[in-house]
Amino acid sequence: MVKLSRYFLIIIAIIGFATAIPKLYWMTFAKPIRSPFVMWSCVNNDFMITRSGGGIKRTSRNLEKEGKTLTRNEYEQKLPFLFVRQLLMNGTMPDSIKGEEIDMHDITASRSTFRVRPKDIHAPQPTLFPLFESQSGRANLTMPKDFFRITWRMEFIDAETNSIDEEKSRMFSAVLYKRGFEFPAKSIDGLPTTRKSCDEGYLITDSKNQLFHVKMIKAKPFVEKVNLPENLKFKTIKCVDFKNKHYYAYLFSTDNELYILTQYDYQLVKFPVENINPDLTEIRIYSDLLNFNIISTGNGFMKSDVLDRNYKFIDHYTESWPVKDERIEGKIAQFIFPAEIAITDRNSKFIKFNLNPNKSFSWVILSVILLIVQFYILTRRNEKLKKHIIDLVIIAITGIFGFIAVNFFPNKFFD
Repeated sequence: MVKLSRYFLIIIAIIGFATAIPKLYWMTFAKPIRSPFVMWSCVNNDFMITRSGGGIKRTSRNLEKEGKTLTRNEYEQKLPFLFVRQLLMNGTMPDSIKGEEIDMHDITASRSTFRVRPKDIHAPQPTLFPLFESQSGRANLTMPKDFFRITWRMEFIDAETNSIDEEKSRMFSAVLYKRGFEFPAKSIDGLPTTRKSCDEGYLITDSKNQLFHVKMIKAKPFVEKVNLPENLKFKTIKCVDFKNKHYYAYLFSTDNELYILTQYDYQLVKFPVENINPDLTEIRIYSDLLNFNIISTGNGFMKSDVLDRNYKFIDHYTESWPVKDERIEGKIAQFIFPAEIAITDRNSKFIKFNLNPNKSFSWVILSVILLIVQFYILTRRNEKLKKHIIDLVIIAITGIFGFIAVNFFPNKFFD
């Protein structure tokens, strides 16, 4: 019984060491990688690049090949839509670009910034949603007194009494059913906040992956079914509230494609970009009067795709760097640790144990060395090896974690 309790403590210690020691190692030795900030310049049709670390370096794709940099003012003049306020203050804002006059109202209305990260997707999701009145006649939105969910029907629950509003629930459920909605809902995506210019309701996918637009107008349900190409499925939908009101949302398909859904006519427009995967990469989309700039930043790479306002591809820029395991500190870690246990994941907000086994077998060399050290320790103590076979097996399998654990809880402690 004493031996069993010892091995139980050893197992707990190995899990603790496999969690804490690698984390301390990376906190001490990991060198952060700063990805460059890349934006498309409509002035000289080139990618403008800002690099940080040891000072800020501003250049462009073409200038970088020549080893040249730009001053801050020169850099800002190449991106007039990004630094419009600064250029106006300096008196250097151009009146026209590419022979076309530009209007400040149009610049402001067309500017938008969007970002989605894997942590935004792999995170606890709400199950109850507020449905705002879209035409309240008031300048500001107010939170409703009830919240809805969509299971076998659409139910509205009073937040104060926790009771179901049967009349409202039946009314909305009936309209959904008549539009061909297949209960329950797979996803409900919208902007459940009063901090938006107006309310456009929710984009909802049903159990058959059909897409519907649902909102409330004058206390009555508004439901519109969106025509989708066959077999098109979405992994995530992110609704937006931009000043130009051209589209409802960015939609990311299971095939790693990017779409927008235009407002009012419900046209699904595919962006001509590849491998847009919000499950693993951070995606930023900058829109201005002339272009869309789609930037994906992942583990060891970044890429930027540029489209015009008619969603036609213009150019792209890619850059890569060694991932963690390929750098010096990563190779040393592969020699030291047979595996790592983490309770967090850089791509998720969920807390859980993640076992990350070593992709290399270089840790076996250290395990052999530790076995020899352990054998020497036992020999010096005149211990019988027969009593320590299990300890040696643990060291062989778990490497440095097992070596520390079996010596932290030695056999003689329990004799």
